[in-house]
Order: sequence, then C-alpha cells, then structure tokens
Amino acid sequence: MSNIQQAKDKLRKEISILKKKCTSDELHYRSLEVLSVLELTGIFQESKTIFIYNSLEDEVQTFDFIRKWSSEKDFYLPVIEKDEMVFRRCTSNTCFQQSAFGIMEPVGENYTDYKKVDLIIIPGVAFDRKMNRLGRGKAYYDRFLPKVKVPKLGICFEFQLFDEIPADRNDVKMDYIVSENELIW
Repeated sequence: MSNIQQAKDKLRKEISILKKKCTSDELHYRSLEVLSVLELTGIFQESKTIFIYNSLEDEVQTFDFIRKWSSEKDFYLPVIEKDEMVFRRCTSNTCFQQSAFGIMEPVGENYTDYKKVDLIIIPGVAFDRKMNRLGRGKAYYDRFLPKVKVPKLGICFEFQLFDEIPADRNDVKMDYIVSENELIW
C-alpha cells in the first residue's frame, strides 16, 4: 500500500470518528446550513438539470433539499450497476430500492444525455482548499466524472474541509466546494 493510500485511509478513519461524535440532529442542522449556502450560489440558481446524491446518514442530507427544489429543477441520483455509476431521474413518483451499500437508489431508466446536465453535486469524506476530494475508496465518482463536462460541486460539513488532503493523479478535482461557512471556487 502506498503512502498516499495509507494517508487516505487514516483520514477516512479520523473523519468517521468526528461524524460519530455528532448526533443525528446536529448532522441535520449542519446539513441545512450547508444547503442554505449552496442555494445562494449562482451555479445552483442557474442550473436546471442536476446530478445529486441520495445521502447516507453521515453525509450532508439531501432528501428534503431535493423535494424542496423538485418543482424547479430536475434531479438525477446515482445508481451502481456492475461496478459503474449511472444516474436515474428522481421525482415525487420515483420508486426506490436499497443498494448493497444501504443507499436508496431510484428504479427506472438510466439517464445518458450528459450534455443537458448543468451541475453535479458530490459528497465526499473530505475536501481541501486545493479542490481535492477524498471519497469512500471505491472510485465510483473518479471513474464517472470524466464522462460529464459540467461544474463539479462538492458539499461537506466544516470539519471535513482541510487546507490539504492526500490526493493522487486519479482523483478528480472539484470546481466548487460548499461547507456550512464557505464557498470555495
């Protein structure tokens, strides 16, 4: 295992400990703060077709946010198929099924008209002010993101944002990062 990989694994463990110290109410409140900053950004306001994620309990919580904006914006959520990420439409009528990772994934057709996507909102374990993102280690986003030429916006809690995190050449950089108190671009 490389030094970078060891440093990434160590940081993932540190962030996991920090998340476990937060109550579900704290994570909910922090999520509202992050998303209120996101709503003020021009890139979000101008976007109509958005790839976003359906959050796990310890991530910036997106479910209510998607519902709030669903009459004005078209949202698509990731689904893992054969070790690759695809996106499917999310509406008030969408049926969901639980993935092997415990994520509720939309049932339906895969969306492939990437030229119509305006923005992709991405979770991460950690981000840094150099626009690097540390994911959970499966590289789904790092493999998918080169397929779409749209602004990449990472969202995170303040304790997930660092001056510098371990990164290598396969890690796709963000164009924007939003936390409770900051917008970085």
